[in-house]
Amino acid sequence: MQTTTIIAADIGNSAVKLASKASGTLHEHTLPIDTPDWSGSAVQWASKQADQRELVWHIASVHPQATEILTGHLRTICPTENLHLVTWRDVPMEPQVDEPDRLGIDRLIGAYAASLDSNPPLIVVDAGSAITVDLVGSDGKFHGGAILPGLGMQFASLANATASLPLLSYVDKEPQAPAKNTQDAIFSGVVTGATAAIDRLISKYCKQADLTTGTVPIVLTGGDAPVVSPHLQHNHQRIDNLVCRGLLHLQLSN
Repeated sequence: MQTTTIIAADIGNSAVKLASKASGTLHEHTLPIDTPDWSGSAVQWASKQADQRELVWHIASVHPQATEILTGHLRTICPTENLHLVTWRDVPMEPQVDEPDRLGIDRLIGAYAASLDSNPPLIVVDAGSAITVDLVGSDGKFHGGAILPGLGMQFASLANATASLPLLSYVDKEPQAPAKNTQDAIFSGVVTGATAAIDRLISKYCKQADLTTGTVPIVLTGGDAPVVSPHLQHNHQRIDNLVCRGLLHLQLSN
């Protein structure tokens, strides 16, 4: 009989994504970390998933300050052994990188989660605050990848570094080439540049790893996946909340 409920917490640069699974159903929730008492709201949501069972937290973070806020809150209400700050050593996928301790844990767990649905080799694209494009090799190991600024970061940099360009909000439209107004020009430039970079990296990984482009599974995730997806040339599968899905599968001892 199940006596615990696992809560997956993916703490990113702008939001914390939460997930739990009960009776085969995945429950998900997202909280921006610039909202008041977001950690309290996270705990409140998690408590509703418990169904009178003890909560066990699997936490992956790239935001140390936010991590301290959440874990500080949890330590007042949870046994210490029920809090797991996941590191690369907890993930059953070997990182073939220079410095595993500096590897973003979200990248490794996302790659691991993608490998649960698709046999390696595969490529994982995470379109979040930053965009990452990573390769899992035929050997099932994480072989690193590339990091570039996310769409929001690029929009903000144009607005902050220029006197006249506005801060663009996302618009659901096809990039215009050539664009006829400033807003469309910004959207077209940023989205086309980002998706072209992703497509180029995918082709480069396949060539260097001697893989046939078009046969390698490509998994797209992240908050900006709905914006990026229609403009990628490579066929891909969208899986939302990939890191939380990976966290829920990890076998961590209490």
